[in-house]
Amino acid sequence: MTNDTPATAGGAEVRMRVQPIFSRAPVLSALPFLLAVWAEPARAPAEDRLSVIDPVVVDRPTLIHLGIQLLIQGDDDRDSTVSVRYRAAGQGAWREGPPLIRVRPEDVNGLSVPEQFAGSLFFLRPGTEYEIELVARDPDNGTDLVRTLAARTREVPGDPAQPDTVNVSNAAALRSALSAARAGTVIVLADGTYSGTFSISQSGTVANPIVIRGQSRDGAILDGGASSGNVLEVYGSFVHIENLTLQNANRALRFQGSGAQGNVARRLRIRQVRLGIGSREDQKDFYICDNDIQGLLQWPAVYTDDDGAHANDDGINLAGDGHVVCHNRLMGFGDALKIEQDGSRAVDFYGNEVVSAYDNALEMDTMTGNGRAVFNRFTNAFMPASFQPVFGGPVYFLRNVVVNYTSEPLKFHNGTSGIRVWHNTFVSPSSPLVVWDDTVSSHFAIQNNIFLGPTSLGGARTVDWTGTVKDGLFDSNAYRPDGGFRIRFESGTVSVANFAALQNAGVEAHGLVLSVSPFENGLEPPASYTQTLAPQDVALSSGAAVLDRGQRLSGVNDLYRGAGPDLGALERGCPPPIFGIRPEGTDERNEPLGCETGQPIDEDGSDGDAGTGDAGLDASDGAGPDGDAGHPGDPLGDPGRDAGNPDDGTMPADGSDGPPADGQSERVSGDCACGASSTPALLAAGIALLLGLRRRATLE
Repeated sequence: MTNDTPATAGGAEVRMRVQPIFSRAPVLSALPFLLAVWAEPARAPAEDRLSVIDPVVVDRPTLIHLGIQLLIQGDDDRDSTVSVRYRAAGQGAWREGPPLIRVRPEDVNGLSVPEQFAGSLFFLRPGTEYEIELVARDPDNGTDLVRTLAARTREVPGDPAQPDTVNVSNAAALRSALSAARAGTVIVLADGTYSGTFSISQSGTVANPIVIRGQSRDGAILDGGASSGNVLEVYGSFVHIENLTLQNANRALRFQGSGAQGNVARRLRIRQVRLGIGSREDQKDFYICDNDIQGLLQWPAVYTDDDGAHANDDGINLAGDGHVVCHNRLMGFGDALKIEQDGSRAVDFYGNEVVSAYDNALEMDTMTGNGRAVFNRFTNAFMPASFQPVFGGPVYFLRNVVVNYTSEPLKFHNGTSGIRVWHNTFVSPSSPLVVWDDTVSSHFAIQNNIFLGPTSLGGARTVDWTGTVKDGLFDSNAYRPDGGFRIRFESGTVSVANFAALQNAGVEAHGLVLSVSPFENGLEPPASYTQTLAPQDVALSSGAAVLDRGQRLSGVNDLYRGAGPDLGALERGCPPPIFGIRPEGTDERNEPLGCETGQPIDEDGSDGDAGTGDAGLDASDGAGPDGDAGHPGDPLGDPGRDAGNPDDGTMPADGSDGPPADGQSERVSGDCACGASSTPALLAAGIALLLGLRRRATLE
């Protein structure tokens, strides 16, 4: 074997650095050379060693999530991992977070992204500082690279610290007040109709925003008079629009200032408009929550009825980074929820109730990373969730409820990369999981979901994925019916008649088939998507086959009830989340988020949530498959590739059988199949001594 000879370990190629010291010369004559070799720390080729580019990047924080980017160089063999733990500042116990996910720039088309690990921390408290520890492990380095940082979540937007209240009761007075507003101004609109269109150019501040607020939401009405423009335009930053009705124009509200930040739209009623809330490029940190927004389209009108004529009738359309879109109720739009700017990061969609969508209930298209859609409910949608594409990710689709859709539930189009689809419930009147696209989707994971179709599909398939899958994981999902399954992997297409054959082909090792509805209320799909369904309850029944069948995902589903996480959006025994508009007085500081409420871990290491205990998971419990550090994704490749490491159950970021979590790796350290057993005792002792010195060396 020569220097840098490729070998295989678990189906993955590794580079083994071998010194040809045992040739024809006697062993002892080689000792000086051998000692020289071992006196210097053995180094893998430079491109295989992981280097961290400091500082750690924290994406714009939202109220309940934080996003991290660890920029890197090297690690061309992609055998490194990055674990995460965190705690609220001042707490003693740490909590395990989701491992960071390796972004793969070589598979990102259309936008340049840096080499990095990235990921999010979920279900945090607003206005709280967190200590975060990242541990990067690369067997080529020989030591861990540890980075610690502090990051703070945003506060719930509040009233000015120094308010100056101005009361108005007619359109003229409102225009005058808008023109004169300054930081801290609170304009209160008495009940009545304010006719025409309005705008404000000034900005508030973080501590003293400008507030435009109705005396009552349904009583104070801005009527655009059938304008072809916007009822209200906001050009500045830190302007709060609250507790009003906006109606009767092309669009209700537009934030017009490029680069504006900190604007709020809260508890509005929007109706009789084609477009709801719009924005401009490079805006940051908006809070668009608890609004009732109604468009003009009626279900079952969908995209294919008129070639997409209403595809851009948007409910909420934002651009930029750090936005929070939460607990809105929307119906009658082409795309209900949308982020629309190449490279957007750190945008949250949670708690939203979409009653109908002619095209997509949610578009996270062209995001680069740390986009999060959590605990939303989408009913009556053509294609519920669109990711066409995601530029590297990670983008998370987590604990969403999707009922009655026409076509693809997950729009993996245009070479999307880096999506995590975890713990969702899909109920379809036809094939529950299809992707009809001819591009490559890469580096994704679909785990712990329920895909429920009708009891029979005739000749259709339960799963039909025609695009190419590169490093994509399907596991621990539940399906109905037990129909055909076709997935086009990079190494070839798996096309089988039933689920047993799918598992025999190496896909869905921990998945299952459902024979009956798993829901407590017996929910079944409608006979046709053309039925208009009310939002449905998908709480699981006590005897459901999906109970305790999920894989543990660190920092995502740790607080499960029972022997393991349940499949689907809702864990049985946990408080139900709120979908849509929250009651007055409820916000991120006190709303339920299932069992993952962001409660701290008590000093004794137990979970500090109110409930039925910690299910045996304390701060130090790192056992079990995380499922998100990497995945095999290709059942037609080496049959040993998805076996994982028996010592810790985790998989490295490239999905190969890499090193165990302690950073050790397969190394050539005397055992090169070339007669090392005849080495004299002196040589062995010398090697042992130098090995001890070598292990103390630190590689940065």
